[in-house]
This record gives sequence, C-alpha cells and structure tokens, in this order.
Amino acid sequence: MSFFDDIYNKIFKGKDEGPAELIHETLERTNRESESFQLWLGSNKQTELLTEIYNAYHLKKKGIVTKLNVHLLETKYSNGFAVTYGNEISCDEFRNLFDYLKEKTLEFEYRLAQNDRRIIDRESFEEVIEKWYLKPRGLELEENKTNQLYGNILIEYVMIDRKPSYIKLMANIYQDRLYSEALPFEVFIEKLFDRNL
Repeated sequence: MSFFDDIYNKIFKGKDEGPAELIHETLERTNRESESFQLWLGSNKQTELLTEIYNAYHLKKKGIVTKLNVHLLETKYSNGFAVTYGNEISCDEFRNLFDYLKEKTLEFEYRLAQNDRRIIDRESFEEVIEKWYLKPRGLELEENKTNQLYGNILIEYVMIDRKPSYIKLMANIYQDRLYSEALPFEVFIEKLFDRNL
C-alpha cells in the first residue's frame, strides 16, 4: 500500500474502527521554535510561569484552587501533575514550558529515550500529542542495583484542533529488586522548578 493510500484510508475509511492515527513522526523543533525557546530561557516570562506553576502545585496539594489550573496525579507507582492551558499564556510560551521540562530533566542524569508527535482523528476533533520520554542513564549502585532516580519521566503536550490543551508530566517508578528505591517525587519537583538547590 502506498503512503497516499495509507493516508486516504485513515481519513476516509475505518471511522467505525475508532480513532485513526493520521501521522506518527519523530518530534523535532523548527529553527523558529528553537530560537523562541532560547529567547524564553532566563526571561521574566519563564521565571513568572515557573513560579506560578510551582505555587499552584503546592497550593493544590493543600486543596486550594488557583487561577492557573494545575492537576495532581498521584498513585502508588506514578506521580505527576498537569497544567491546563489558559489564555494568559501564549502558545509559544506553553510549548516552551513543555520543552523546558525535558531539558531540565536531562540535567538530572536522564537520557531522552523517545520523542514523537502523533496526530489522531477523533472524529469530532483532531488531537495532537507531542511526547518526551526520558529514562535514567542506568547508573549502577554498589548493591548491584540500577539507580532509577525518580523513575521514568513521561512529558506530554496535548493540543485539540491545533490549539494548546494541557501539558502532563508523570514519573513512573519500577517495583523490581534490580532497581534502587525511587527518589521522592517532591525532590524532583523542587529541582525541576529550581527551588532549594
């Protein structure tokens, strides 16, 4: 089947088979997006947004809702948060936040294991999911265990009809005797937002 036939079938056929994945590609930034990110780093906009998310995260843990909509994701083996897009944040700034979370995590002995973009036809809307998936570098500890640090880190940026919807970050830990006990997620949060280093 040709590339054209594949796309044609995904668009015009198989609607009853559920969502059709139109595109699945490696996530790479354009020159304009990279320049925007570099300009944003260290700017007042970056500092303000990171501070707002950090404060909203901690207030949400106390049950206090803030203007910035932050969701907590807490289970036995996964911890994380999601930030819902709001009009007070530009589209570029929201994408820069997504990229920042990846770049900052790389500083903590992580490596990028997967980066992709999926465009999915959900019949009534188009969903774009950009993903950074990071794993610990696999450092050996003295007890012949692999250091899992904070676990595997999944960062997703979801757009609906090409408009920002939310960014989610999850730390998923291993429960296996071959791995060290995961470091506390709260320590990761402090480092991620440049607090108490």
